[in-house]
Amino acid sequence: MNVQITNININYTDSKINTVQVYFSASTENHEINISGYVPLTSQEYEGNESIEKLTEIVRQTIIEKLSPAV
Repeated sequence: MNVQITNININYTDSKINTVQVYFSASTENHEINISGYVPLTSQEYEGNESIEKLTEIVRQTIIEKLSPAV
């Protein structure tokens, strides 16, 4: 699945990161399946994972977890 980060919205409180919303779009190679949305992160989850590569992996894992919930 091709995942692209389309926007990162950082919310601050008292000059410190409060929450982060990582917006994305994703599709299968042949575009039969498309999905978009955002993944909310806490400041602790975001810190140290600011690179696009790391955020893309977090989004990919979140998509998998949401679409395949444990029964």
